[in-house]
Amino acid sequence: MLRALLKILLPTRAYASIEADTRKWLIECPCGYRRDLWEMGGIRYKAAGEPRRLLRCPHCSHLTWHKVRKKTQKELEGL
Repeated sequence: MLRALLKILLPTRAYASIEADTRKWLIECPCGYRRDLWEMGGIRYKAAGEPRRLLRCPHCSHLTWHKVRKKTQKELEGL
């Protein structure tokens, strides 16, 4: 919902910049399962640090603290 609002309010270039920056981040469960932050509906723009979010993992079904981290160069390249 927030992304839909931002898409309406922001210029196309600004929204594209937010999307590009957010796609550099992922959420990782301690079990090793990873998800793209943008695909989950999240936004992380010009951010630093690696916060944690309490989420239920769709892979292991446990409610755990997931790490939000930047993708490695290999992950960005899709290898």
